[in-house]
Amino acid sequence: MIAVLLGSSLLFSCAGSGDELRSKIDSLDWGPDTCLVYGHKAPDVDAVASSVALAHLMCGLGHDCEARLAGPPNRETKYVSARLGFDIPPVQESVASGTRLILTDHSEYAQSVAGAREAEILQIVDHHQAGDIDGVPFVVREKIGAASTLVWELFGKAGVDVDDKTAAVLLAGIMSDTHFLTKNATQRDTTALFSLAGQLKMDAGQLSDLSKGMMEADNDYSGMTGTEMYLDDVRDYVLGGYPVRIGSLDWTGHEPLDAFLDRVLEAMRSLDDGSTLYFAKVDVRAQDGAAESYVLYSGDKAGEAAIRAFGAPEREGVCRPHRKINRKHDLVPMLTKALE
Repeated sequence: MIAVLLGSSLLFSCAGSGDELRSKIDSLDWGPDTCLVYGHKAPDVDAVASSVALAHLMCGLGHDCEARLAGPPNRETKYVSARLGFDIPPVQESVASGTRLILTDHSEYAQSVAGAREAEILQIVDHHQAGDIDGVPFVVREKIGAASTLVWELFGKAGVDVDDKTAAVLLAGIMSDTHFLTKNATQRDTTALFSLAGQLKMDAGQLSDLSKGMMEADNDYSGMTGTEMYLDDVRDYVLGGYPVRIGSLDWTGHEPLDAFLDRVLEAMRSLDDGSTLYFAKVDVRAQDGAAESYVLYSGDKAGEAAIRAFGAPEREGVCRPHRKINRKHDLVPMLTKALE
């Protein structure tokens, strides 16, 4: 299913035709200049892949679009682009007033490229809940595993062929955001992934090997400072009226857990200027395979929220929910409630 919205009104669904979809896209105010397609800041593979592929789709429909990154690509993106042979878009961390934009994998100004509030946003393609960006004339939003799946579906509905290079990009996005279909994946993500794999002639063993390499690259913190580790996968939100930054990291046993947590805490405290609440989710997997998460916080207000959400800290700056939590589905709503 594809659902497309104009403001808050349903415009297009799976019952609509490809002609209707193309007509709605053609009716947007494209203007004379190139439209830039962005994923969120601190871009992960899905943010990069969905923006690259959607820019290609719009070009295939006759509209001048180019993908950009709102920040440097992470290690997993660099790995998979080299492995699958596709180019990473250039980094452009701000846009001028009036720039036409398409946004993928997010719908909050806090996560958007600098200048987005003064830009003209033509489209949003996102797989999260609605954010604070409204009034956008063309919105595709479905809570599924990956934004790249939504873009793949749009190719099919619009009747535009996915070339092999774009297929590799989309496959990478779905592989990454669903952890090879083990995290928040739906049947639609599964269908998209294996269709793309079939096109690229990749079997299950090759997909598994690719997934392993992607995860190893994602969890390789060698040579990184604590600040670089924290900022590598950080999201900006406004929760309960407060600016909030939430990092997400994995502890892989390459150093003692307490030392790893201390490095991240020190980085958060060094970044904390009192204007933003800093948190981090650290996922830990025991030798028996059991997984849980720690929640780190910096500052009095952040500590008060963390304690309300997760109980008394195990030690200063560290809460332990005693289960594995998800940033999007668990941490954000729990902190929102605690801050309201």
